[in-house]
Amino acid sequence: MKLSYKKIWAIIFAFSIIIQREITSIEANTIILSVLTCFFLIITKAKIIKKDLEILFFIVLIICIGVFSAFFNNPSSYNFIRDLLYFTKPLLLILLGYFIAKSINNWKIIFKAIIYLGVAYACYHILHTIIFTDFSDSSISNIRQTNGLSNISEIYAIALIVLAFKNPFFKVIKNKKTMYFFLFLLITSFILYFSRTMLLGLLFLILGVLNYLKLNKKGLKYLVIICVFFIGLYTYLFNAEIKREGDTLNNFLYKLKMAPSEVFSPNLNLKDHAKLWDHWRAYEAYCAFQGLNESPKDYINGKGFGALVDLKFPAPIGSKEDIRYIPILHNGYVFILYKTGILGLLLYLVFLFYLYFQAYKKSYSLEAKTFRNILSSTSFYLILSSLIITGLYNLQEETAIMLGLFLYLKSHSNLKWKRKV
Repeated sequence: MKLSYKKIWAIIFAFSIIIQREITSIEANTIILSVLTCFFLIITKAKIIKKDLEILFFIVLIICIGVFSAFFNNPSSYNFIRDLLYFTKPLLLILLGYFIAKSINNWKIIFKAIIYLGVAYACYHILHTIIFTDFSDSSISNIRQTNGLSNISEIYAIALIVLAFKNPFFKVIKNKKTMYFFLFLLITSFILYFSRTMLLGLLFLILGVLNYLKLNKKGLKYLVIICVFFIGLYTYLFNAEIKREGDTLNNFLYKLKMAPSEVFSPNLNLKDHAKLWDHWRAYEAYCAFQGLNESPKDYINGKGFGALVDLKFPAPIGSKEDIRYIPILHNGYVFILYKTGILGLLLYLVFLFYLYFQAYKKSYSLEAKTFRNILSSTSFYLILSSLIITGLYNLQEETAIMLGLFLYLKSHSNLKWKRKV
């Protein structure tokens, strides 16, 4: 049986996700994915729909600000190039997803590729956890360090299966028992990641595909339910005695309890370094603001690519040695502010909210409406994940490729049906 070109491109898409996740060297990773992007760019003749080009322009402007600001701070060539790669990589990944989707030009094949890839990763993760986890030391930290921290492809696969259950029009796996089995594997793997960011991502993606993220009567209802749930959860967590050294469940609940103060903690004890680890993201942000305060004009356009944040002491965060000066922060908003200032931060926010408001725009077909909802829910995830794992600039995630996929599907589907109307 011969494979069609569309299916071959879908297989290459799956390998692109694997390369993005598994090749940790940013240099090797970027080179391989750049070659793939150029390949698909040639196939599709590099044509981008005008509205999508406008969205990508925000990311390009952020890069330009970072390059411009760097000239006033004289960073080392190595640090400058590293930051340039970090800020350019999301644009590269979005273009890769966009041109792959354009080459395949069939949302059903793309949905199948995402689901099968997610299930393959789920099987691998479950087996890896069973085989390689030391259950005599089954702390969450040990489980996650041994078997992986998260997998965004899996939550997209879960969301697409949930979408198919709600609306049979989007069913690409015909056998219902197979769908339930796939969902079981994906949810099992999802639980074994013990990831707070995956939990948020799954929540927003499911709400998005079900069209519950818009601030209408139905959306507000679910927003209230979520708020009540989290208020109740944190009321319990802050009143319960939960220790870091407890069993797996207690350890996970402790991580949830510390999540807010990890990001925002106004009362940092700067003299007790040991106690900073529960508030490390907040401490990184504090150090970045200290650096910006040295020259308040840097708040406008940032310190530029190559600028380092002074942690004030050598911290044990490197694999080989303690590090005092760091190039990247967990808090994506502070990271962008430090490198590109308020101008860059505003452009990033405009980019995210432009994507979120896709759900409110007129769609000429059910497909276009659904693809807009997926874009909207992805942006909602990025808005929150930017607080803890750098959002769009987290180079360990494949979210940007997914953005590119659904950006093209949304625009192409809408144009196709608009012409018919």
